[in-house]
Amino acid sequence: MSETDNTAVVLRYFNSFAAGDAEAAFALLDEQVVWWVSGKPDQYPSAGNHSKAEVIEMLGRVGQIMPNGLDIKVTSITAQDDRVVAEVESRGVSAAGKVYDQRLVFVLQVRDNKIFRIREYLDTQHAVAVLATA
Repeated sequence: MSETDNTAVVLRYFNSFAAGDAEAAFALLDEQVVWWVSGKPDQYPSAGNHSKAEVIEMLGRVGQIMPNGLDIKVTSITAQDDRVVAEVESRGVSAAGKVYDQRLVFVLQVRDNKIFRIREYLDTQHAVAVLATA
């Protein structure tokens, strides 16, 4: 696949989430996807490697904490070979009224029109302050 094709897959993924269509987003994940989240697991429970099933469960919990969803916006995207790097802004308000205003960087690898590796970098202290205590 070309870098343009890989970029299109990643943009469909984020646009599906932004539109509230988690099913379409999850369909773009390879069954053997490994999603790594930055941070130390003892300080940020979502840190570490996750399978597709674990990602679906983890994002489902976020959906419960953020009942009105998240506004997700890709602000920059760059591709080289099978890797696509996306800078993303994510905003929302938790059920407890806490404002989530996060800047993230995702490094995604695409193979056969599916995302098979994700590395997510974020402000884990902000995520804990809003998501873990919501």
